[in-house]
This record gives sequence, structure tokens and C-alpha cells, in this order.
Amino acid sequence: MKNELIFSISKDASGAQWTLPGTALKSTPNGDFWRLIADDGYYMSMTVRSSKQKGTATVDGDVTTVTYDSLVTDEGRVIDATLIITVTKQEDRLVFGSKFINRDEKTRLDEFQYPFIDMNHLVGERSKDYIVRPSGLGAKVDNPWASIESAHSEYKASDYIFIRGTVKYPHGTSMAWTGVQSDKYFLYIGRHDERARACAFIYGIQPREETEPRLINAIAHYPCVRPGETLEMCDNVVSMFEGDWRGATKIYGDFARSTFFKPITTRDWVQNMTGWQRIILRHQYGEINYYYKDLPQLYLDGKKYGLDTLLVFGWWKGRFDNGYPNYEIDEELGGEQALKDAIAEVQRLGGKVILYNNGILIDMNTDFYREHHNEVAKKDIDGNEYIHNYRFENAGTMLQLYGYKTFVEACQATEGWFEVMKKNGQMKLDLGADSIFFDQVGGSTKLCFDDSHKHGPRVDDEIYYRRENLDRLRAMLNDEQAIGTECTTDSTACKIDYIHGCEAGARMKNTPKDSAKNLMPEIFRSTFPEVIITHRRPHDCRPGFDIELNHAFIQGFRFDVSIYRSRRTVSTLPAFGECVAKLIALKEKYHRFFYDRAARYVCETTLTVPAGVRYTEYVYGDERMFAFSNETNTDVEFDVLGKTVKVGARDVACIVF
Repeated sequence: MKNELIFSISKDASGAQWTLPGTALKSTPNGDFWRLIADDGYYMSMTVRSSKQKGTATVDGDVTTVTYDSLVTDEGRVIDATLIITVTKQEDRLVFGSKFINRDEKTRLDEFQYPFIDMNHLVGERSKDYIVRPSGLGAKVDNPWASIESAHSEYKASDYIFIRGTVKYPHGTSMAWTGVQSDKYFLYIGRHDERARACAFIYGIQPREETEPRLINAIAHYPCVRPGETLEMCDNVVSMFEGDWRGATKIYGDFARSTFFKPITTRDWVQNMTGWQRIILRHQYGEINYYYKDLPQLYLDGKKYGLDTLLVFGWWKGRFDNGYPNYEIDEELGGEQALKDAIAEVQRLGGKVILYNNGILIDMNTDFYREHHNEVAKKDIDGNEYIHNYRFENAGTMLQLYGYKTFVEACQATEGWFEVMKKNGQMKLDLGADSIFFDQVGGSTKLCFDDSHKHGPRVDDEIYYRRENLDRLRAMLNDEQAIGTECTTDSTACKIDYIHGCEAGARMKNTPKDSAKNLMPEIFRSTFPEVIITHRRPHDCRPGFDIELNHAFIQGFRFDVSIYRSRRTVSTLPAFGECVAKLIALKEKYHRFFYDRAARYVCETTLTVPAGVRYTEYVYGDERMFAFSNETNTDVEFDVLGKTVKVGARDVACIVF
């Protein structure tokens, strides 16, 4: 795979051009190749554009170095700062580096959009281009030249400059890259940061008033370089090659595995876990669904359909989604000994029990918040805490309309918060749980502007300490105990045994009306196939629930069964349970492909299948298996590499070569 894209910079470094020999690829005339957002505390979004700067460009072999000794905003304000850019040509890529030296006493350099790729035309017909990105587990955006228009803010943003949409990393996207397919070429744009710091990916087009098409792809970094600081940024890689997104996963996967992605060996019981029932004992607003003594029967309700684990929410006195980070045994639910006995009985029956713990949120209506929020809460750019409002209601309307429960986020780069997580984790282990589970630790990755935390002035670096905390929590476990979290992102996925999936790809739809046609979970699954993820939704026998469960089957997800959003067991809806049981039995028939550590989820073979049929591919030793889901209401029969495959209506099938 060879990079064919050429990047050249003008002598005064004000302009740059992207070309691909022999194709119609064309840069936007007078476009930028980087942009900077500066902040003096009052004017908080001063734009600096490469096209309006004067610098010096020098070439030494395969390395081009550009130096700007000062920077000028759109309004003409001069910022006393030096920006040094390097562009290195390698066989399969262009590597973009940068360094800031901020001498300006009044200005912080908040955001760096680099590389900023502004195209007038790519290779093929514009309407057939599509963006590929790891939004959730993976997705594509058809005809971005037109479809990004829907991102117009209509009010809040400077849409007259360009219309843009963004997705964040980590979580928002599960990996730090994006790309565009245009005819037979794929344009890869990746952030290669060993610390996996927070960033965002920008997708834009021309404003409504412009008739000449533009397609913008950029990476937004958040260095927040303070007055007097010097900061070198991570590398960014751009490559354009013949092929598709699979070449992009090779570039990014190789980088991640050579740096931060060092996966742990999952516990054997997790590796072979079929799925869990997710159950709430006491709900957010106080209603009791079940007692501690009910856990064995809850487990048996799931075991009947092949589920081997319970994920238990709302087991503490404070109610589910209340009282965080305090977890106190609920005497009304049965008391401590009853909980220990129930867990032990589930284990005697052959099951596993996971006890829920939130790893991020702090209930503002707690003594912990009142005593410790200043030291552990994450702060926004104004120094305020990030606020979350959860609105859960039962039969009434007041909680729904006027809100119930307010939280702030804890910063993982504080020792005080780690001690809370350690204490809470040990409590679950002392109760006999098979796993500690810290919800949301894979997501909720906001910038933190509290310099007193361990990340200091690096507002984008909290995720590094989050990963460090997961290592320290895992060190508390014995050889059989596991640790898991919610939200899939590569930076934390390698630190835990399993992920409670919640993003697009782990779920097909939010509602029956949603479209799933542009989901591409194979992007993450084929890059990091060893990561164990559960599917998410449906919660009932809504129309199409079987199709969503079939999706979970072919993707190799463990089943997350949460009937009526965890209020009831699967025995309440036998049709749901029977569908799960059938799929678990079929997975067991092909156990080596779905569960064995030596198996790999791959995307190596392109098949022609009937409309409405999806497929995935697995390799185990010299064997290759394809799993099919027929989403239509008609039986289908077709040829796969010389073999006939039959898949019933709204059913699944597997074939091995």
C-alpha cells in the first residue's frame, strides 16, 4: 500500500496544495492547511488561518519545515508566538508534526485544526464519495458534499464561513482516524497519539452562499498552550492509496498496537460468557423491582435461555442513579448477608454476578459532593463543573418535565477519585461479586480545565490517568475476578475484560424508525477483534427485535438482555428469550469462531449477497466462517465461494470453509 498523495507548500508558507498525479483531485483555491483558535479570556475564539500568514519553508530531503515567527488573527491582532510545522514524506504516508512556542502574555492557544484538508474535488464523482469514520463502532456518510449541509447550526455557529459537523475522540469515535472513499482511492487522516488524548474530527462543506463545492476534513487538537509554554504536538498521518477503509484500519491498528493498545488477557469465564440479564433491583425513583433473595431466580430465568450472568443495578440503598459515589447495603432489600448469600447461590447454580458501580458521576445531593467537589470534579473552560441531568419517571409527569437528579463529572486525574473507585471496587469484591463494573469510564471524556489535577494545564490528557486507574483497579483482582466498563473506545478497551456496549454498531437502532443502513461495526471489530462487547437494545418485543438480535449474533457480541429497560426478566417475554436461546445455541455450535481467543473477526473477503442480507467473517486456524443475517421476510438462497447458503426469513446462518 503506497501513499500517492503529494503535499506542497508555497515559499512564504501561506498556501499549500494537495495533488494526486493522474487524477482530478484538486485543492480548494486559497484554502487553509491549518487553523488555530486563540483565546485571551475575553475574546475566546480568535481565528488564525494558514492562508493569511507569512512564514519560511525549507526542504531537507523528505522533510519540509515551516516556521511562522508570529501569528495574525482574522481581525489583524498579532500573537507573539512561534509555530513550527514539519511534513515528512514516507513510503505509505505523510506525517504532519508541529510545535508551539507561546511568548504572548495575554493569549492562550486553545485549538489547533491540523492537518486541515480543504478539497474542491477528490477522485471520483462527488455524489458517490463517502466518509468512513469510527463513529461508535463504525459508520459511513454518503455523499458528504451534500449531506453535511444538515449540520448547519442555523444560529449558534459561524456557518457563513463553512458548515461543519464534529465527532469527538475518545468516545464519539472509538478510534482516532477518519477517511473518505472516492472511486478506487481512500484518503486516510489519523491522529497518532501514544497518550490517546482528547480530540475531535471536523467534517465541513462550503457555506450556503458559495456555489463552488468544498469538502473539509480536519483534526481538532486541544493543546491550550499557555503564555510562556512550549509544546510539541503528536504526529498526524495522511495517506491516499488505492483500496478502501481496510487499509486505514491497518495503518491505525499497527500504530495503536505498537504504542498504547496492549490488551490484557480476559478471564476465561468472560471469554466464554454468552451474555447477561441486566436487572435493576431498586429503580431511580425508589420503586423496588426485586430483592436480594430474588437473584438466584433471576439468574435461572436467564439460564433457561442460555444466559449465564447477571449485571445488577440499583442494589444499594441510595437507589439506582442516586447517591454516587456512595454505595450502602439496602436493608429493605434484605441486608448484607442476604446479598452475599444470593450471590453465592447464583455462583453455586453455575452463574456469575456483576455488581454495578458508576465510575464518573457525583450526585450533587450528597455529602461527598459538598465536601470534595472542588478537588475532584471536572471543570469546563469557565471553571464551572459539567452538569448532567437525568430525567427518569414512573407514572407521573413532574420528574419527566422538571427533571430529576443532577450530577457532576469526576476527573480521573485526581487521586481522591481513584481512592473512591478503589474503595467501591473492594466493596463489590467483599460481597463476593465475580466482577467489578465501572459504568461510563470508557466514555464521558470531556476536557478538564482544573490545573490542580494531575493532568495540569493539559486539558486533553485526563484519559491517560483513566487508563492508569484501570490498571490499578485490575491489580486488586484475583485470577478469576474481572473488570468491565461501558462505552467502546480503543484507549480503554485494552485495559478491561469486557465492555457494556452503548454506541451505534453495538445497537442497530434507537427507535424502530431509525435507519441502520450506514452502520459499519466491522471497522472497530476487525481492528481490535479481541475486545469483548455486548450489544445494546432492544428492551422488548418491538417490531424488528429479532433483526437486532441477529445483528448481535453475526457481530459476535455477547447478549445484553434488559427487558423493559432492566425492570423485568426475560421470562416476561418468552418470544424474546426463545430468539436469544436459538442464537446462543448456534453460537455454541460454532464456539471456536465466536469465543476462542485464537479466532479473529476479519474483513478479508468481499461477497456478493442478496439485498437485505448482511454478513461477517471469522478466521480460526485454517478455517474460515461467514455468518449471515437475512433482514427480509423471504427465505434466500445464494452461492458463496462454490457452496450454497440458505438463510430463512429474519434468520441467521453460518457456513465454514
